[in-house]
Amino acid sequence: MSTATRAAAAGRAAPVVGHRALALDAGAIALVSLAIALAAHELVLMSVVVGLVVAARFALFARLPRAERGLGLGRDAALFAGLAVVGGFNDWNTVCAHRVYDYLVPVELPEVSTIPAWMLVYWGLILRFVVTLSRSRALGAPARPRNDVWLGPLARLFGPARATGGVVHSAALKLGLELALVVATRQLIYRLWDDPVLSWLPFAVALGLYALWFRPGKYELGLAALFALGGPVVEALYIAAGLHRYALGWLGGVPVWILLWWVLGMLLVADFGARLFARLAPAEREGHVPAAQPQAEAPPHPDRSPA
Repeated sequence: MSTATRAAAAGRAAPVVGHRALALDAGAIALVSLAIALAAHELVLMSVVVGLVVAARFALFARLPRAERGLGLGRDAALFAGLAVVGGFNDWNTVCAHRVYDYLVPVELPEVSTIPAWMLVYWGLILRFVVTLSRSRALGAPARPRNDVWLGPLARLFGPARATGGVVHSAALKLGLELALVVATRQLIYRLWDDPVLSWLPFAVALGLYALWFRPGKYELGLAALFALGGPVVEALYIAAGLHRYALGWLGGVPVWILLWWVLGMLLVADFGARLFARLAPAEREGHVPAAQPQAEAPPHPDRSPA
């Protein structure tokens, strides 16, 4: 593969974020989690708390240096809104359309949604934190998302310009396979959520395929460990507070498939998020060099005559 082809396959660089940006998004999750633990069944109070936390998060985000946060305020708001829509719709589709699990707290319009509106907004904070974590300097986030897909002998089908040693270098192929993993596991859990084995088996297979195709390195393995531990622990706390309820909740109310979904789903969100970061922050792309400013020539010293 030529150097130019490798550069094209690598795609745009995505900025990394600093410790204060990470602490800000983690603090937002901690505040809402505390409110859930204390007042999950207070609809008005939870709506106010989530609204205030979102507003405070954006106000403090705007005060961070640009190098610390990676995005301008407007583009960050667009990213937050998109993540809230994706996370909220996925939750609504899983809970309301397919009845995979149930929320146990008051809602505004039960005939439309059994999920409170504040929870749908909260998904924006959750996924925004995942994206921030995945781009964190503390975790050693790579400059660019990896586009390597291991296909073994099948890699030859893509030709020598895009494949070397059984590995295909293609962002489109990687995104397509990631999307296939999401669609397959979601469709299967809609049908098998109450089966003691088949509920979690597709997620285990999907994680195996993820490891086979994408060969996770130290960075991805670190993210996976954080999600495997943090996601189910926080969900167990929410379940204990009476927020929601799963069938087959063997792990403190958390089913095995949710633990596996936290790992798989958040790894995919992290990869998608890095690509969105690169799209939304064009000034931070590698190779962007501000134009040099001309310098005024210093006047000659009065005691010196020109040569």
